[in-house]
Amino acid sequence: MPLPSWVKAPRTWIMAVTAGSLAVAFVVSAVWWNRSSGSSRFEPAVQIMGLLAGITGIVAERWAASRERRAEALQAIGDELQDNRNTLTSPSFAMGTTPLARRQVYPRMNLSAVNAALSSAVLSPRRDETLASMLHDWRNEAEIFNHQLSLAEILAFTNGSDDVLRHLHQGLHSADGPLERMREQLTALLATAPLATVNLRQGNAREANSAQ
Repeated sequence: MPLPSWVKAPRTWIMAVTAGSLAVAFVVSAVWWNRSSGSSRFEPAVQIMGLLAGITGIVAERWAASRERRAEALQAIGDELQDNRNTLTSPSFAMGTTPLARRQVYPRMNLSAVNAALSSAVLSPRRDETLASMLHDWRNEAEIFNHQLSLAEILAFTNGSDDVLRHLHQGLHSADGPLERMREQLTALLATAPLATVNLRQGNAREANSAQ
């Protein structure tokens, strides 16, 4: 049976060798401390404390770095989703009774922060499982939406009939159209616990800055 990819990854072997070396050094120091006597017992004790500090430091540093990367990714995702929600309420997508009597290039949905977070696996597999699933759905919907806008623009600019603009307007603003679905997705995403916490912190920071 072939081994999983993570087993053959260089990172896994480096971690295994490092952890094994520290474990062996700890056991040797512990045996040395148990068998030594007098003032010489302080030497293995100091070595054990140094090894414990090294192990704790490695684990703590990796944990802190992972939390920092996750916090930065969540903030970037929150900002990007908020910008997209503002775009969907912009004049280009405004709800109206009549379509615009002119051809235009529509703004697109931004996906750079979401793509970076999903491709780098910076989100926690356990804490952010629901969020990651929702972001995948949002990305798929936004990519289809951007592609549909491109096709609609090409058709509108190459076809001289105003019926194209009317059909495009009706398709965007229909009850089950893409604009309504995407607004609902954005509202649900920004209300999830990780992103809602980020938005709350940003709001508190803005209030603190304005109060100064």
